[in-house]
Amino acid sequence: MKVYKGIRRFKHIVFCVPVLLAFGCGIGNLENALSEKGDYHFRKTRWGYSKAMVELSEQKQGTRLFHRKENTLIYNERISDMPVKLVYCFEKDRLRVAGYLTDRPVKNAMEIFEHVAKTLGEPIDMIAGGMVWADYHTLVYINGYVSHVTQSPSRYQRSQGLLKILDKTPKEEAGKVLRWDGIWTYVDQNFFRQLHEVDYPMDELSTYEKRLFAILRRQQMRTYITPQGRITLP
Repeated sequence: MKVYKGIRRFKHIVFCVPVLLAFGCGIGNLENALSEKGDYHFRKTRWGYSKAMVELSEQKQGTRLFHRKENTLIYNERISDMPVKLVYCFEKDRLRVAGYLTDRPVKNAMEIFEHVAKTLGEPIDMIAGGMVWADYHTLVYINGYVSHVTQSPSRYQRSQGLLKILDKTPKEEAGKVLRWDGIWTYVDQNFFRQLHEVDYPMDELSTYEKRLFAILRRQQMRTYITPQGRITLP
């Protein structure tokens, strides 16, 4: 149950640049999960693949290309029937970071976190509120945050009441609906080590890499439902 306790901690997240070279009990879990997919590091690709090689791999899997930039490939994909953006990031035409970004704020983001926990097992560490797995080739990071809050009038305020001693799960406030954004990131360990050797590692990252590193996140929006209509504010 330790993994799922960690998942619930996503409600309180502080973002920073993850700095970790971790190896331990989680290595075997990650290696086993990757080996089940063949001799690959992420999906059916390996670190150092060119854009052409990645495009060919995704073409064979039938994934639909959404956008192509000089150092980035973006595809439409789904995880647990949830729309996400599948992102590949390159430098000098060599793959070094890849992963998934939620396509829009969603109510059921926990399904992604549970899917990752079931796939990779126990994380080896918690960084900035997110969970980390690592082997000698790949670092995996998952994190999430509330990016949209919808507030509507309610005559009542919710509490745990008599069930407080039985139910430890935090509940949303009455009239409030939370939507989440999340990331599921794979990083080439060689590239991650190189970031430790520069004075300003953030300057080495592209915009999408910053998003996959949980450095950039969607600005939280709030929607208020009033008798006069809906009002959305940043």
